[in-house]
Amino acid sequence: MPFLDNAYNNISSLSHLKYLDLCGAQNLSDDALSCIAKCRKLVALNLTWCVRITDKGVIAVAESCASLEFLSLFGIGGVTDKCLEGLSTTCSNTLTTLDVNGCVGIKRRSREDLLKLFPHLKCFKVHS
Repeated sequence: MPFLDNAYNNISSLSHLKYLDLCGAQNLSDDALSCIAKCRKLVALNLTWCVRITDKGVIAVAESCASLEFLSLFGIGGVTDKCLEGLSTTCSNTLTTLDVNGCVGIKRRSREDLLKLFPHLKCFKVHS
């Protein structure tokens, strides 16, 4: 049974939460993700196949979760290069793993281009 919006709102009260796996949460909205972004200590966030997410939600996470090391946006068609720019503004010194495979709105980038945005990136997956 999928979470409802109030469940996502309740997650936001977990102020010490570091790891959150929402893989396949197809009803997760940008507004709910903005609530989850209140978990400012998040280190790892898996949003694989959260198909309703757009740049707005990812940017909310980027602006609040400056300690993010792992982020998977695998299979999300609604994100674009705009969210990468937002992430690089606040998470460039922490992000080491980024999966944007299947994100058709994000252009292909070379390893060198990604390292300019995220100098500590060790593992990244782009369009296959």
